[in-house]
Amino acid sequence: MKWEWFASSTVSAGTFNNFSLKLCHTNKTALTTDFTGNYGGNTPVQVYYKSSEYIAATPNTWFGFAFATGFNYNGKDNLIVEVEWSGDSGGYAYNYWSSATARCMYKYNSYSPRVYNYLHYMRITTGYLGVTPTSLGRVKSLYH
Repeated sequence: MKWEWFASSTVSAGTFNNFSLKLCHTNKTALTTDFTGNYGGNTPVQVYYKSSEYIAATPNTWFGFAFATGFNYNGKDNLIVEVEWSGDSGGYAYNYWSSATARCMYKYNSYSPRVYNYLHYMRITTGYLGVTPTSLGRVKSLYH
């Protein structure tokens, strides 16, 4: 599995320290400024971590990270995507976004958390399990 963002035309390469990506099921329909409360009683799963992550996104393309740990989505709850790092070399990759009520929460250094009314363009790429030839059974075809 891989999580990706669509980079805007404004990017700058940089290194992000203690970079992590976590996913968490939630029954919440909008975010508040309370990180723990947003989880809805669930525990986030860290699916990616690097002590030093160099990011050099190409403008107007998808960029992201392959999961180091799997995540089993339950198919019914909303999903929180939490990106966290502590210190960086000043790099950034602004992402395209669209209007969406209370879908993004942000906390920077000692500032208080804020909720914004937008959503980044993101996607998740999943793999699938193959089917072994012996499990196909009998196949019938009719051609005209």
